[in-house]
Amino acid sequence: MAKKKCATKNCENEFIQYNSLTKYCIPCAIKLAKPRVQKETIKKEKERKKELKEKLKTVSDYRKDARYWFQRYIRIRDLGKTCISCPTLLTDIREYDAGHYFNAKSYPTLLFDEFNVSGQCKFCNDHLSGNLIAYRKGLINRYGVDVLIDLDLKAEDKKTRVLTKEYYTEIANKYKEIVKTLMQVK
Repeated sequence: MAKKKCATKNCENEFIQYNSLTKYCIPCAIKLAKPRVQKETIKKEKERKKELKEKLKTVSDYRKDARYWFQRYIRIRDLGKTCISCPTLLTDIREYDAGHYFNAKSYPTLLFDEFNVSGQCKFCNDHLSGNLIAYRKGLINRYGVDVLIDLDLKAEDKKTRVLTKEYYTEIANKYKEIVKTLMQVK
């Protein structure tokens, strides 16, 4: 067994070369191996956490994801238009809401209806509780009376619909794709 000089640039150590593949002294070999091991371990840990997080998701978590992507789509769709219930121009998607005509909590089946949700300034949505009379007029002006009548009929339909995680996943994936497409265009 011959003594060799370490192949690391700034290392002056000599070491005993046990086989022809050994090029580094033990301290340098450990230093070189650590980043690889750490990166692989971190990557595996992230994947494991992601899987666990997905397994622990509840229906409400899936609904939250679906709402996020749907509302993001509404904000992008209505960018540059006026608030549905007042003349405020909607110019920044972070500065206005996706306001519902029929309340999302009371009418969960209308939660993802594109005609039931429109870009609305924060003042009308938060401080005027949706400003529903002006919202109704805005719906008629923007989409026509037929859409409003259709929404009213859907709201009266009290059939219970089971909203499952599969339903919410489908909604989230649909609007995520639409948002990504719209963001590439702009």
